[in-house]
Amino acid sequence: MTQENILHISPQDETAHMAVNESSFRTVDDASFNVLIVGANPLINGLLVNALAHHFKCDARAARRTDLLRMLAMSKTDLLLISADIDSVPGAGFELAMAVLHAYPAIPIILLIDEPVSDQVIRAFISGARGVFSPQDPISQLVDCVEHVRKGSIWASNKVSDCFLKAFRSLPASCLLPTEGSMALSERELQVVEYAARGKTNKTIAQELRLSEHTVKNYLFRAFEKLGVSSRVELLFYLTTRGHSFGYPVTSVGSEEASENSLGVAANL
Repeated sequence: MTQENILHISPQDETAHMAVNESSFRTVDDASFNVLIVGANPLINGLLVNALAHHFKCDARAARRTDLLRMLAMSKTDLLLISADIDSVPGAGFELAMAVLHAYPAIPIILLIDEPVSDQVIRAFISGARGVFSPQDPISQLVDCVEHVRKGSIWASNKVSDCFLKAFRSLPASCLLPTEGSMALSERELQVVEYAARGKTNKTIAQELRLSEHTVKNYLFRAFEKLGVSSRVELLFYLTTRGHSFGYPVTSVGSEEASENSLGVAANL
């Protein structure tokens, strides 16, 4: 595999010192479809725009996280690529993807995750992604991902699929089988569980619900016991296998919250 086939660029790479003018990457008027890209940084934006424009002759443009919803309202977009981490804010792309899913459910989304792990892969699909791609993989896989997602398919690389299957196989049977009365949560427990399933940290849940972090932990602990789950990954599977849509509005699209602990195990509630 040659270096030219890899989208990932290390900070030491000499090309990392190039200035990237995002507006200069627009393609010619005969574009067959329109793509917006919200990458981790301007350099990644430029590389992705060039790669898509070269392979598809499409109109590919970079967008800032704070401008995306406005741009979607102003012009037709056929495909959206969003990095999971944007502008050094871990998990910002998941919130942004869910906001797009709520406002523009017909636009297919591909989420970009540098190092896919089980919790991030699950969260990506729950956030509305139809494809998950790692920028460290060959460009040919990005092309394959875009082709399949544009046709309405769900796409994941072998690495991403392995992460998903690993998480699925680790689940206890109680997460996969329906149980009568298992959803008998109090109104407040259900509210906290929904926030947790969306990837909110305990601190953020406490702030938004005006509770202490200790109280949030207690609500989650009691809810986990009632549902028969022991981690937030299991919680996500439990809710999605029971038809929970996660379709409520997202109000913190521009939040600078770091959610690196959003899917911890029960011991770290």
